[in-house]
Amino acid sequence: MKKLTLLLVAVMILSLAVSASAIDQKGKFSLGGYGGYAFGFGDVFKKYEFGDYSVQNKATFCFGAKVKYGLTPNVALAGAIDYQGVKTEAKGDFMGFGLSASENWHWMAILLNAVYVFSPEAKTSPYITAGGGFYIPSLEGADSKPGINAGIGVEHFFKPNLALDAGLRFHMIMTEDKSTTYVQGLVGLNYYFGVK
Repeated sequence: MKKLTLLLVAVMILSLAVSASAIDQKGKFSLGGYGGYAFGFGDVFKKYEFGDYSVQNKATFCFGAKVKYGLTPNVALAGAIDYQGVKTEAKGDFMGFGLSASENWHWMAILLNAVYVFSPEAKTSPYITAGGGFYIPSLEGADSKPGINAGIGVEHFFKPNLALDAGLRFHMIMTEDKSTTYVQGLVGLNYYFGVK
């Protein structure tokens, strides 16, 4: 977590050294891509032990794409398709056998969020975002589930139509018996159409 935080801070500081002018985002579409790393919490990511044998899911890398439309200078709607990797690790001694195995899987999230921009006139502006969507796991037999997400971030324009976007997102998938929550650290770029 410390390495990711330092990376986000370094990228933001470097981007602030490049000048750009702010844009009026009202009525503008943007298309963006991002990547990052996640940390899982809740029952799904707990370490389960069976004698000397243990199994644990770990959230790993993530990436996605989003489209955003400015309703007002401060408020926008954003839709995203988000890929979240997960690694299941099993290791230990089971019935006298030393075992170690891992399996990679993922889920895709289809999200719709509201975004509130605090300083739309500034080239560097913090924002908050919240919304919901559906989380579709790659595991055979696993059902898609609804969920919610919320986050904070900062967008910095280093060109009039191109902005660096960095932030943190909290996700909670609605399950009946086990809680699935995780936090993503993300860095990406947003391209605004119709801006010269």
